[in-house]
Amino acid sequence: MNYSFSIIVCSIKPELAEALHQNIASTIGCPFEMLICDNRNTGKGICAVYNEAAARATGDYLCFVHEDVLFHTPHWGARIAQKLREESCGVIGFAGSNTKLASLSGWSANSSDVRQHYTQRLRSGKRRHFSTNPANEEFSPSVCLDGFCLFVRREVWQQSPFDASTFPGFHGYDLDFTTSIARRWSNYVCQIVEVEHISEGGFSKVWFEALKRYHDKHREELPLFAGWSPTLEQLATLERKSEAYFIKFLLKMGLYERGEGVKAIFRHIGKYPLHASSWALLLKGLKYGLR
Repeated sequence: MNYSFSIIVCSIKPELAEALHQNIASTIGCPFEMLICDNRNTGKGICAVYNEAAARATGDYLCFVHEDVLFHTPHWGARIAQKLREESCGVIGFAGSNTKLASLSGWSANSSDVRQHYTQRLRSGKRRHFSTNPANEEFSPSVCLDGFCLFVRREVWQQSPFDASTFPGFHGYDLDFTTSIARRWSNYVCQIVEVEHISEGGFSKVWFEALKRYHDKHREELPLFAGWSPTLEQLATLERKSEAYFIKFLLKMGLYERGEGVKAIFRHIGKYPLHASSWALLLKGLKYGLR
């Protein structure tokens, strides 16, 4: 076996990191090193931690993984390595989207662009399996990927490291990293390895601000697509629907600053005045409480 993995973890809970270490040792089926970075008292963001650890890594393949992840497929290392060997391969993850639109959104603009294969442990203690793979592929082409687990060849990371200047905290780094790499390589969602994500994510104003910085940085290159290409008419419809959906989402989550929700609604109505769905945003605003 002529390859190895470097597993990189930004840790704030040593017990979870150790559980992940033991889990990987029993499932990966190939040589690996574990780089657990104790980040409880450093003040560093995840980009800085990841870049520093990757610079020390000796493995052929890097795995940037959250400590609240477990792998359930035996010998998964060989399956990931086989795909990473392809020169055109960029980043491999377990949840992402084959579309990244210019309108403000997270890694998914709508349900049709999602590609995913993982189990989420919910706050209630229940588990929910997410699997979206309409083409029945082993690796689904994607633009952006969720950051809970990301695999990449070391030389690809070297050419496009994490942007610690623009994303100094713990949000937006995954969108930025995978989008930057998608411009030169092909990213994928792995559909053949079973993983479990123990903690649910959350949405905050800090996350929203990072998302806006991401869109400012990548404004000139969006939209991007992987594995398909829409017509101009399809793209216009996607942008309109995605923008409306995300405004509703931000209203529901209470993430707009005072007055910004109203402005966002009327900007959308001004762009799309002939669509009933645009005016329906006013009702959503009243429902969630315009501020």
